Amino acid sequence: MNLVGRLVTGGLVTLLVAGSVFGQEHGVTRPETAAVKTDNESMDKAVEQRAAHASKAEEEKRWYEKIEIALGATGVLQGSPGAEELLGPGGDVTDGSMSFDLELTLPVAKHGKFYTLFEAGAGDGIDGDIPTLSGFNDDADDDQSVRLTEIWYEHAWFSDRVRLRGGKVDLTTDFDTSALANSETDQFLSSGFVNNLAVEFPDDNGFGAMLWASPGEFWDIGVGIADADADWDKVFEDVFSIVELDFKPKISDRQGNYRIYGWFNGSDHEHLNDDTKTRENNYGFGVSFDQEITGVFGVFARYGWQRGSVSQIEHSWSAGFQGSGGFYGREDDIFGLAYGRAIIGDAWRDVALANGINSADEHHVEFYYNLKVNDHLNFSPNIQWVKNPNGDSNDNVWAFGLRAQLSF
Repeated sequence: MNLVGRLVTGGLVTLLVAGSVFGQEHGVTRPETAAVKTDNESMDKAVEQRAAHASKAEEEKRWYEKIEIALGATGVLQGSPGAEELLGPGGDVTDGSMSFDLELTLPVAKHGKFYTLFEAGAGDGIDGDIPTLSGFNDDADDDQSVRLTEIWYEHAWFSDRVRLRGGKVDLTTDFDTSALANSETDQFLSSGFVNNLAVEFPDDNGFGAMLWASPGEFWDIGVGIADADADWDKVFEDVFSIVELDFKPKISDRQGNYRIYGWFNGSDHEHLNDDTKTRENNYGFGVSFDQEITGVFGVFARYGWQRGSVSQIEHSWSAGFQGSGGFYGREDDIFGLAYGRAIIGDAWRDVALANGINSADEHHVEFYYNLKVNDHLNFSPNIQWVKNPNGDSNDNVWAFGLRAQLSF
């Protein structure tokens, strides 16, 4: 064989050997690779079919099978010893309250839901005996009739980045909120730590609407309107409106929520220093934040201002913290401590002084411990202290209580 023949023969042998080597991938042959690919495609197809079947099964459910139900009952027992100046000789009072709520949520469309809330209760707690500006028991509901307190429809667009709600609404569920101080059933019990005392929200839940948008990952903007009188009569005559901007940054991977808002209440108010002015409006602004510090500890604060010429409380602020029992093996227990101050306006002080009353700012401190018994039952011991209750120069008042929360 000549030289050219030997070169051609060697090249063919080299190509055959290389093809044999590179045609194998770590011992996997082409037929085996094709089989694996086919199996993966079959698995993906099966997953898609199961998802489609589940979605179709959900759509084929009857409307009443889609209803989500939440049931809750709260009982509070509170006592205040030694309040002689307010209650007379003896100065002791022990009162209770209970509340019941039933929530029904029904998905109506792919991005819409229908919501109703029924409530009932009994007892007004010690607030009926010891009036304060901030309140001892925000859960007290002295109305034993079962009534519809919320009913609305909400629709969302753009992957839930925009949502519109309308009907019989409660604006406090979405405005002036706090992750650590916003629920009287499992957090602070005093009204002064549930919402800002210097915001004159509507008298009750009435006709209203709200629109929330999330243009970015870390901020939201919301607009709410409602009938300020909540009497369903001339609903656009006396309007309450509020605009809120929320920032939601993560600081060192810890979630924070920072809110600023302004509001307007168009119902009639009397000017405190001029009784001929009886059709005054009220307005104000507020800020609120809550921030995680560690995995078991967070802080919060609120501040608000409103027109002192038509309001008793001109400024209000509160601050506190919430912790969990994670560091001693009780991860589901939470506890909190807060201090708040309701600052009386100069106009109110002048009027009160003319009637022989010395006004003073109200100070309020509350501590609670929420003990989780199981997934449905919690007990919360509660201690509160109030200085100058109801804005009068009075002795200090203590209140000791126990709250039980049952939920399903």
